Amino acid sequence: MFNKIKDLMQLRSKMAEVKKRLDTMVIKVESPSKFFEITISGSQEVKEIKILKDIKNVSSSDIETDLQALFNKAVKDSQIMAAQAMGDIAGMGGAA
Repeated sequence: MFNKIKDLMQLRSKMAEVKKRLDTMVIKVESPSKFFEITISGSQEVKEIKILKDIKNVSSSDIETDLQALFNKAVKDSQIMAAQAMGDIAGMGGAA
């Protein structure tokens, strides 16, 4: 029983370590049309959004499509980053 408690405490410590690591890791992703850029942490917190081009003459439909693709890619990339970080901590090498 004490071994289980010890294992749980070690797991909790490792998970806290992963969270700290993910909070400091960031990636930048550009939208397909290069209108926008998003900076997102490994813990999927949006840190910054930039408008890279003049979008005054761009249709709202095109902007919406571009933003949707941008956010989907950013989330996917941050999930891959998180899986790698968890694999590294668990000693699995981050195979994703």
